[in-house]
Amino acid sequence: MKLQRNTLILVGVAFLLGAGVLIAETQRARTPEMQRAEDAASPILDFAETDVTTLTVERGNENLVFTQDDQGSWQMIEPDTALAEPGAVAFLLSRLNTDSPLQRVSMAADQFTDFGFNAPTGIVTVSLEDGTEHELILGGPDFSGNANYAVIDPEPWPPAEDSEHAVLVVTRDVANGVNRPLDEWKMPVEGEVEGDGEGEGDGEEGVME
Repeated sequence: MKLQRNTLILVGVAFLLGAGVLIAETQRARTPEMQRAEDAASPILDFAETDVTTLTVERGNENLVFTQDDQGSWQMIEPDTALAEPGAVAFLLSRLNTDSPLQRVSMAADQFTDFGFNAPTGIVTVSLEDGTEHELILGGPDFSGNANYAVIDPEPWPPAEDSEHAVLVVTRDVANGVNRPLDEWKMPVEGEVEGDGEGEGDGEEGVME
């Protein structure tokens, strides 16, 4: 009987230890899910489009600069002066203030090139009415090829040696918005009506005379 009682005690202790490990593992497994849930509720950047005064898109050797007036109209001021295509500007801004990051990962300083930040796909700067600026540096594609790495308001940049940066994995739509051809950033201009028909009429009148 004494042996049986000791066995039951050992079984009970083992059960309690197993339950404790199971609870700890369950809580640890739920942590990434909670992080993903928080990410899903948060946009890449938090701002309202109506508060944006200047949008700058740097891509390679080309810089695009847009300003928004009090009526909400967008004007391109670099590299050309022209009315901006509002849909193109709204698409990129919407990707930033509506879309959520797909994932968050850590990047060590020596992984700078691996993430494609040595030759960024683009750098987007959003300037707000209150003087606040937000910067997104878009790196290379992730392993799937369907998304890109990005960092938000990095400090310092490039990363200091032995430091780590939080890196977002963002939808490929961000890259599509950045890489839009220059002509698509401008409001289409209606062509002037050619006066060929009018000239032909004048010629016919001259012959009749």
